[in-house]
Amino acid sequence: MRHWLIKFSIIFLLFSVAFGTQKYCKTCKGELTGQYLIHKGNNYHRSCYDKHVQIYCDHCNRKIEASYNTSKNKNYHKRCFQQHIQKRCDECGDLINGIYNVHESKEYHESCYINHILPKCDVCYQPVEDKYIKDFWGNYYHHYHEDKIPSCDNCNRLISKQLTKGGFSVSGNRFVCNLCKPNVVKSKSQLNKNLAEVLNIFKKIGINELPEKIPVTLVDSKDDLIKMSGHRHGNIQGYTSYEESTLAGKIIDQDYHIYILSNLHEEIFNSVLAHELLHVYLFQNQIDLKSDFREGFCNLGSSLIYENYSSKLSKYRLKNMNENTDPDYGIGFRKMKSMLDKIGWKRLLKKLPRL
Repeated sequence: MRHWLIKFSIIFLLFSVAFGTQKYCKTCKGELTGQYLIHKGNNYHRSCYDKHVQIYCDHCNRKIEASYNTSKNKNYHKRCFQQHIQKRCDECGDLINGIYNVHESKEYHESCYINHILPKCDVCYQPVEDKYIKDFWGNYYHHYHEDKIPSCDNCNRLISKQLTKGGFSVSGNRFVCNLCKPNVVKSKSQLNKNLAEVLNIFKKIGINELPEKIPVTLVDSKDDLIKMSGHRHGNIQGYTSYEESTLAGKIIDQDYHIYILSNLHEEIFNSVLAHELLHVYLFQNQIDLKSDFREGFCNLGSSLIYENYSSKLSKYRLKNMNENTDPDYGIGFRKMKSMLDKIGWKRLLKKLPRL
């Protein structure tokens, strides 16, 4: 009886090993003997674990035994991640943690971006983070400076020590920068030279009969010029008065007088003078045009002068003329310019009375 009990207990032990306590590898389902690994409650042969479960660094391909970094579904040793994967600032080269800025496919710390990449205001030298203006001359500045700083009557730069080395006021409501100052027309002694220069340019295109001694007067105040002309256009820079004497219905005398703002840059002064001289041409030839054709035609004179100079200032003024939305001085000018480009000055002058 005792012998039977011993035999029974041995059979039970074998049974329990076969059916109850034997462990198997999670991956290959094979029996586990000797040492094995347990990971997240599952058992593995060492070789199966290394091949199918073990995490490897996607940079150096070595095992990861401790804590690690994950990025874009890839795993890295912390050191590998910091040295080879983690973003670095393209300005200072240090690691980037947290929020960063991207500019032209490069990545920057916020502080590096603000201090080294963002354009600096050319007026106050502070970084331009919000709305800003880039003028024709390549200057950057905060938009709010426009409300506080006057602009030059000629080049439209903001008049400041930084941009223009300062400037001066004309009659309290006009301003000229010190960059334009050396070239302004401000005295009567300069006028004959300018008139002769413009008349010579007109002669080259077939306009030969303009008065060579027409009186030209400089006016400091734009308000005075507006009152004198009765013109409501705020950007007026010149005005031509015209009087004629008749006898028996025939014109026996014509008098002209041109008024132009003082302290205009010579190139701009000559363009205004050319505009007003074409008004004289229309008066001389008794050509009465609609306002858009009239001012558009006279603006061809301004355009001719700017094209003759071909300086950066003249290119800036031509750009403004081509972008002007005024029905007469902008749209009217472009109509006449299109006509001029197609038929030339000689045919245009013949066609004017029929427009």
